[in-house]
Amino acid sequence: MINLILLNSELFIFDVEDWLTLRKEHRIIGDFVGSLNSIPVLPLKLMPEEVTLLLAKEIGKVVNFIQSNDTTENFESNLLEEQRLVYKNNRKRQLEEMFTDIIASKRKKGDTREESEIFNEELNKSSQIPKDKMIWPITLTSLSSVTENVDYVACQKINLQRYSVFKDLWEKGYYITSGEKFGGDFLVYLGDPITHHAIFIVRCVDATTKMTPYDIIAFGRLATSVKKRVVLASLIDDIVSYITVNWIDD
Repeated sequence: MINLILLNSELFIFDVEDWLTLRKEHRIIGDFVGSLNSIPVLPLKLMPEEVTLLLAKEIGKVVNFIQSNDTTENFESNLLEEQRLVYKNNRKRQLEEMFTDIIASKRKKGDTREESEIFNEELNKSSQIPKDKMIWPITLTSLSSVTENVDYVACQKINLQRYSVFKDLWEKGYYITSGEKFGGDFLVYLGDPITHHAIFIVRCVDATTKMTPYDIIAFGRLATSVKKRVVLASLIDDIVSYITVNWIDD
């Protein structure tokens, strides 16, 4: 069973094997919240609906996090050295592309040194990363799984309608991510988001909610502008119902 790490009331995945299992076997995508040199890295933050589904299907369990007492001194120095190496290699490629112009400028100023000496000087003076400027990934060096938190779902304010829609779409075989950036609740994909574009923007609405024509038009135009279809989902008598809104230009 996969450990869902409870940290500051949020659930995370820190283990890369667990991440692969969730994505490949269970179609759980989550959201990377770590960053290293502009590359998304673990940990993976899970939506409440993803957590609730994993618990209901007995795929995962919530465990508390205990901060390791191990020293971070070696980790910090190694991380800084690795970042310096990456940055130096990137800077080296940049200098190689403009080195002809650099040499020409140096020669005009009377610099007669060997090109290799000039190159190394330029590289060393422009590829240093001070300790206070290093990038820290959001990750941990050690995790310890302890008490299972069986009351997690009960103490959370789970939106039943959102969860029911998420679960229904998941059981239909879709991949689902957050749709917040597109003004919806979920984005729905036919395959892994790495290789597929979202086809639906799903917004969960109460069956008794009154929507004005303006609301429907605005949502429909938004979805059309990003080449997706609008889907309104409601929970009626414990059954999820869907309405697709198609925008047709005259």
